[in-house]
Amino acid sequence: MATVKDVAKLAGVSTATVSRALANPEVVSPTTRKKVEKAASEVGYSPNGLARSLRKSESKTIAVVLPNIDSTFFSDVVHGIEALAHKYGYKLLIGDAGNESSRLRSYFDLFESKQVDGILSLSSDVPESMIVNSAGEVKLPIVIAGEYFSDIPVPTVHIDNHYSAKKGVEYLIMMGHYKIACITGKRSNATYNARVNGHNEIMKKWKIPPMDNYILECDLSYIAGYNLGKQLLSLANKPSAIVCHSDEAAIGVLKIAREMNIPVPSELSVIGFDNLALSEYCVPELTTIHQPRQLIGETSMKLLLDILEGRKPNPEMTLPTQLIVRESSCPPPVDQRLQIDL
Repeated sequence: MATVKDVAKLAGVSTATVSRALANPEVVSPTTRKKVEKAASEVGYSPNGLARSLRKSESKTIAVVLPNIDSTFFSDVVHGIEALAHKYGYKLLIGDAGNESSRLRSYFDLFESKQVDGILSLSSDVPESMIVNSAGEVKLPIVIAGEYFSDIPVPTVHIDNHYSAKKGVEYLIMMGHYKIACITGKRSNATYNARVNGHNEIMKKWKIPPMDNYILECDLSYIAGYNLGKQLLSLANKPSAIVCHSDEAAIGVLKIAREMNIPVPSELSVIGFDNLALSEYCVPELTTIHQPRQLIGETSMKLLLDILEGRKPNPEMTLPTQLIVRESSCPPPVDQRLQIDL
């Protein structure tokens, strides 16, 4: 493998001059620069990535910040990001913020220190001060993937959460369900607030009275779905259907239903959200809302590339979802059905 010494010998200059000519060509004469470049080409020498980054003031690295690295949903989005990043010569630095602001800030600081060229955040739970300056302008190359801000002008890639939630609940209503509970994320997050609003809106459309103890918030993990499912199924007036805003929480509900000897779907319908691979292999197979996770990743990386290359990105990309009907949902028992006058 050719070295800087080989280049220096052929060009008739010092190794220090070779380094300057390749890393900071503006500090050497045009004649010397051409001589060094010609020698480097002849011996097959290529400066390392650090030298190139110093010359171009770029790292060719993107920070991908996750709120929870354990989530299968986020790993699928990252696969989509990686596919396009690799194609364009970028590396990924994966950061698990762990839902902690100090850890989150440490990844954003990487841009300030020029260790990354931009940030892809898979969470919108980011303090505004990290993103916008005092004039209200976005101060770094950033795209939000899978979620969105309601009031900060950052490019985002997401689904129509309001519509998607309505679609799942209306499917249950049309089968006769009206005792429909919901396990969702924190409503301070715009994504889950939109889903709950969609849930409530479609219930109101069909004149189904709201029940406050049917809407529960959690981190949407397996254990949270299990625990809140137990809480709902222990009610005197327990629901005939539970909509979960993640497949993981829905699978937790399926587990507690088995333990409580409540058959799914004949006595309890369960719907998830995301269409993770596991949703097709659990028992019973899970009805769910499909999110195009890899496409979310690819599209968000494309928007970030637009920013890095000086093009104006699309400010918001809304991708389609699909209701996937499997074995975990069916009409409720006849004596519990809503009579719908179509």
